[in-house]
Amino acid sequence: MNLHKMISIIISSYLPQYFSALEENISGSIGVAYEIIKIDNPGLMGICKAYNQGAKKAKYENLLFIHEDLLFRTQNWGKNLLNHLNQSDTGIIGVAGSSYVPYAPSSWTVSDKYNFVNIIQGNKENKDSFLIHTTKNNRNKVFAVDGVFIAIKKEKFAGYLFNEDLLKGFHGYDLEFSLRVSKKFQNYVVDDILIEHFSKGNLDKTWMDTNIVVKQNTGTDFQKNIDSQTEKKVFLGFLHNYFKYYPINRKTIIFTLKFYPKKLNFKDHFTIVKKYFNYIKYSKNLNKNTKTDI
Repeated sequence: MNLHKMISIIISSYLPQYFSALEENISGSIGVAYEIIKIDNPGLMGICKAYNQGAKKAKYENLLFIHEDLLFRTQNWGKNLLNHLNQSDTGIIGVAGSSYVPYAPSSWTVSDKYNFVNIIQGNKENKDSFLIHTTKNNRNKVFAVDGVFIAIKKEKFAGYLFNEDLLKGFHGYDLEFSLRVSKKFQNYVVDDILIEHFSKGNLDKTWMDTNIVVKQNTGTDFQKNIDSQTEKKVFLGFLHNYFKYYPINRKTIIFTLKFYPKKLNFKDHFTIVKKYFNYIKYSKNLNKNTKTDI
């Protein structure tokens, strides 16, 4: 029995109907030997802890962490995945991710020109599914990988694990994990494994706060070439999200300045300063709509 040609699939499960459909789908599509490790998790533990528990139980040398609200649309996708994982320079294999890491907190979806995605995006009502296909090559180099599909060799995973001490919930685990892995190995988004995903995520305050924690933990030393337009756009988006939930005052302004992007041109600096001025000018009215007092 060659453990290197088998896949351990780890799923943190809380939706039985989705898990049953996925289990049947995998059986009919994977094309290689596999095991499914189901971690029943109706909100009792964070996904990092659930995934780490699952990885400890894995028998095989190839780990795949996936959401349960998806279906595979590629036949023999397991063979494709093994081919990718067995290439020596490979860290994580995913189906969505980004090749740019900005200075300010954000999700992996930084900018269309840096995003690589190969997913049929649906919703839980099973309506209006559509293909998002922005991959340019079979293997597209990325830093961040979306958590819907994260594959990695067990021996490499052992040096990282999901950060259950830092992240207790269900956000940010994929970004934090993939950025740490990317500091030593090359992560890829591939175009020969297609899934249909039935959820778009929830970009709420917890999501935003978690992205801040991830940025503080992983740092910013990823980019060799700085894209000032992307940096400006991401930072302004961060300010918009942050001041939806936190009042505009001296303390919060100083906090946001910790993530001020580097190497901007004068015009971009001016745009950001003007935005701060407007936040301060209209703070009294804007603060009425914030949801958190600090």
